[in-house]
Amino acid sequence: RSVVLTSHSMEECEALCTRMAIMVNGRFRCLGSAQHLKNRFGDGYTIVVRIAGANPDLAPVENFFKLAFPGSVLKEKHRNMLQYQLPSSPSSLARIFSILSQNKKRLHIEDYSVSQTTLDQVFVNFAKDQSDDDHTKDLSLHKNQTVVDVAVLTSFLQDEKMKESCV
Repeated sequence: RSVVLTSHSMEECEALCTRMAIMVNGRFRCLGSAQHLKNRFGDGYTIVVRIAGANPDLAPVENFFKLAFPGSVLKEKHRNMLQYQLPSSPSSLARIFSILSQNKKRLHIEDYSVSQTTLDQVFVNFAKDQSDDDHTKDLSLHKNQTVVDVAVLTSFLQDEKMKESCV
């Protein structure tokens, strides 16, 4: 048995659902577990580094990230905090922690955190693909339709090939 829940709250979906699908312009774009969607469609890891001191020199840390984590992108920079996006790569989480730990004293890192892309970020990445033109066309074509075509939804959810995939 299945229950179909529609929501824009990814936190709610992650708590209540074992499998989820994301729709863009009325079409299913992906289907799978929360972890599968994060792994396949996420942007990798977010690393937040806080540097000790009132007005620390952030340049050595920025240079370190360029060399230690090729492809990393500086997303935010504040007085003593840097936030990087690290693309998905074969490098393991243990390797990331090891590199940061080994360089903590030298770079005056007070603390750091590493987190996987959230389901919200995956959803936002798909939502960026939504075009208002296509959405408006879909609404005009289906303005009298009040329910989802159950046969289409059921076949999509039960198709073994679609268990964890991108459509």
